[in-house]
Amino acid sequence: MAADADQANYVEIEQTKILVKNLFTSMPSTLINSIILVIVLWNVVPRVSLVIWCSINITFVLARYIMIGFYRQGYLKNNYILWQRFLLLSFIIAGLLFGSAGLFFINPDRLEYLIFLYFIVGGMVAGSLGSYHNNLAMFFSYSITIFFIPTAVLFTLGTDITTAMAILGLIFFAIMSINAKRMNTDLRVFLVLRYDNNLLVEQLNREKLNTEKLNQELVIKNNTLEKISRIDTLTGLKNRHYLFDILKPRIENEITSLWMEKNGSNKRQHTHLIGYGVISIDIDHFKRVNDTYGHDSGDMVLKQFSARLCETVRQYDVVGRIGGEEFIIILKDTKENSLALLAEKIRLHVENATFQVTDNRKIRLTCSLGVIFYPFFKHHPGNMGVKHIFYLVDRALYVAKENGRNLVVRVVCAQRDSHDVRLVKSITQDLNKAIDTGQILFGLGPQMK
Repeated sequence: MAADADQANYVEIEQTKILVKNLFTSMPSTLINSIILVIVLWNVVPRVSLVIWCSINITFVLARYIMIGFYRQGYLKNNYILWQRFLLLSFIIAGLLFGSAGLFFINPDRLEYLIFLYFIVGGMVAGSLGSYHNNLAMFFSYSITIFFIPTAVLFTLGTDITTAMAILGLIFFAIMSINAKRMNTDLRVFLVLRYDNNLLVEQLNREKLNTEKLNQELVIKNNTLEKISRIDTLTGLKNRHYLFDILKPRIENEITSLWMEKNGSNKRQHTHLIGYGVISIDIDHFKRVNDTYGHDSGDMVLKQFSARLCETVRQYDVVGRIGGEEFIIILKDTKENSLALLAEKIRLHVENATFQVTDNRKIRLTCSLGVIFYPFFKHHPGNMGVKHIFYLVDRALYVAKENGRNLVVRVVCAQRDSHDVRLVKSITQDLNKAIDTGQILFGLGPQMK
C-alpha cells in the first residue's frame, strides 16, 4: 500500500511540474489574444471598458508569473496539494476574466464581433488542451469558465446563427473534453512507467554500489590473503611460497637479462660479475632451546634471530624463513668476491649477540651458513636454475653442520669459467655426480676462492 501511495504522489507531483512549465509558456497567448480583441473592438465598444479589461488580464498574468517564480525557487514546492489549490484558483480566475468579455462587450447590433470573440475563445480552449491536459481539474476549470460564458450569451441572443453556433460550440467542447481525458490517461500511464523505471534504476544503482563495495572488500581480502600466504606469521619474513613460487622466476629472468646485457650487441663490461647471493642459515642446536626453555622461548628466539638477520642486510634484500630454524637470504646486485665475507659477518653478528627467553633469561647462539653465487656458470648462466642453486646451498649448509657448525661453507664450481656448454650441461644434469667428481666444491671459511 505504501508503494502505491508513493507512486500516486509521484504522478501528482510530476503532473503539477508539467502544468507549471506549460503555464509559463502558454500565458503570453492570453496577452496576445487580449490585445487582438482590444484592437478589433476599439471602435465597437467603450474604450474605457477595453482598457480596464485588458489591464486586469495583463496584471493577472504578471501575478501568475510571480507565483511561478516562487514555485521554481522552492517556496512550498514540496507541498504540491497546496500548489494545486493555488493553481486551480488561478485557472478559474483566468477563465472568468477572459470569458467575461462575452458579457462586457456584447452588442446585438454587431454580432460579427461576438462571433469573432467566440472563435478566439474556442482557440484558447483548443490551446489549453495541449497545455493543461496533464491535470483535468485545471483544464476543465479554465475551459468551462472561458468557454461557457460566451456560449451562454449566444444562447441568450436566440437567433438562428447564435443558437447553431452555441450547439456546435458544445459539440466542439465535448470533443476537446474527450481528447483531454484520453491525453491525461496516456500521461498518467507514462508517469507510472517512469516511476517504476526510476525505482528500477535506483535499485540497480544500489545493487551496483553494493557490488562495487563487495568487490573492493574482496580485493582487500584477497590482497590480505595473498600477503599472508607469502609471509611467515611468526617472524614476519618471507615464507617458502614466496621464495620458490614468486621470487624464483624473477631471479632467473633477471640473470638471463644480465647475461644478455653482458654478452649481447649492447654489452657492458663489468670488473666484477654482479648477480645474486644466496645464503642458507640454520640455528645450531635449536632443539636444545625448545627442550630446555620451552617452545615459547623457541618462538622468542626465532623472532629475535630474524631481526638479527635483517640488521645485517640491505632493505631491498630478501630474508625468508624456510621452516623450523632454517632461514635463507637472497642478496641482489651482489659481487661474487664479497659474498662469503658478508656471510662471515652474519655468523659473527649472531655469535656475539644475546637472545632473551622466558623469565628474562639470556642465552647465546651460533648458526651455520651455506653460501652460493648465482649465476653459477659465468658464461652459461641459463644452464642452472634457481632450484639447483637452492639444492646446492642446502648441501653447503649440511657440510657446515658436519664440520662442527658455527661455520660458513661456500659452493663453487671448478668449471665455472668454462665455455664448454656440454660440460656445463653435464654438471647441471647430475649435481651429485659433479660433487663426487670434484667439479662442484664446498669450501670452508670466507676466504675460500
